[in-house]
Amino acid sequence: MAVETKKKSGFKRKTGVGTEIPTCSMADIAFLLLIFFMVTTVFRRETALKIAWPEAAALKKTEFKSKNILHVWVNKDDEQTPGINEEGWVYVDDVPYNLTDAARQNALVEKLKLESAERKGRILIAFRADKNIPYNKINLALEVLKQANTVQVMFATNLQREILDLSR
Repeated sequence: MAVETKKKSGFKRKTGVGTEIPTCSMADIAFLLLIFFMVTTVFRRETALKIAWPEAAALKKTEFKSKNILHVWVNKDDEQTPGINEEGWVYVDDVPYNLTDAARQNALVEKLKLESAERKGRILIAFRADKNIPYNKINLALEVLKQANTVQVMFATNLQREILDLSR
């Protein structure tokens, strides 16, 4: 009797195209791209917006006596004109007040309330500000006026400044 033996080959042939993506060098490529973009990116500093404040014109004449007008100056600090500087000084009827100091800020609020009571509520704040002063300094002065419950605030214009300077 004869025995037939079949030999099987140990290798199988793969058919079709492989769908695997070689990922050995993927990390290297990612790091190279990261370094490339870090080197070529230009970082810009964020710049503040320049605000062009409009010049105002006087709209109507105020009917207040000059003794009922309280002058508040927020100007550039120099030798000729009183004003506010980087520390937060403001002048109210030629008396300096530091608005960054809470005690002096409260003293100004009390002075404004006292002036209003002495003049029976008929007080007008003539607010003058230089156009080169940062708005946060002007806002600080306006917040103090709001705390003192000053109802009538007049923003003095260039024309009013010239008239008031001539009348002095």
